[in-house]
Amino acid sequence: MSGMISAVITVCAGALICSLLSAFVPDGTTKKTVALVIGAFMVCCLFSPITSAISSIDFDAEPVDYSEDQVSTSDEAYANVVIKQAQQNLEQSLTDLLAQNNIKISECKIVLAKSQSNSIIIGDISIYMSNEYKSRKDKIGSIVFESFGAYPRITFI
Repeated sequence: MSGMISAVITVCAGALICSLLSAFVPDGTTKKTVALVIGAFMVCCLFSPITSAISSIDFDAEPVDYSEDQVSTSDEAYANVVIKQAQQNLEQSLTDLLAQNNIKISECKIVLAKSQSNSIIIGDISIYMSNEYKSRKDKIGSIVFESFGAYPRITFI
């Protein structure tokens, strides 16, 4: 911000000096010559802040470290796609399983993770449903545990 203020001050001071100088010059060929010099002076006043701003820019950029842990391989990218697709399939299977037992859910979320042995494990199951199924909470939990091997977190909305 201080650079902009100094640029405005430089241009205003240059314009003031030029207008005072042109007021004291007599008419004729001298006035035309002075007007040319004043115009060149004003152009210099306008370019001065720009050149100082450009010279203050630091072009020394640090090289980016692309270490191995930041870059995913094609195998890791494929594994992430497989996990995402498996998550969608399991969520649809859970919705269908509960619908077969006359239980309608609003939404379900299954969180999957890749274990160290490159297998996919279920980290968490969340089920969102209406309050009319509160009395069947234990039955819903046992149905999900039998099919998925994990107890769900059931939220009634």
